[in-house]
Amino acid sequence: MPKRLEAQVRSAFARATEDDGSPDELLTAVRLLVRDLKREGRPPEKVLLAVKKACGLPLMAFAADTDATADMSRPKRISEMMVRAAIDEYYRKPRAKSVASEAYRP
Repeated sequence: MPKRLEAQVRSAFARATEDDGSPDELLTAVRLLVRDLKREGRPPEKVLLAVKKACGLPLMAFAADTDATADMSRPKRISEMMVRAAIDEYYRKPRAKSVASEAYRP
């Protein structure tokens, strides 16, 4: 399934950076891919590399990439948003079921 999810991320990234798609579509695709790779037991750095690779992004950061004023283009903003979403999703804790909602049944 990761190949299909990677293709969805690649397609959503292309549309989002060309103004043909929404960033929300990309974020949803990234989150699905991250969950799947995490479920397979991949460590966070491998998951992030897979997400970047799916989008055709450089796999390592360069000095200019860390300068917030260097490039404020739409593709750069979308890329940064996608990487942040991948990291957030990887470390997101699952919600626990509410004890109160399970205890009360009318």
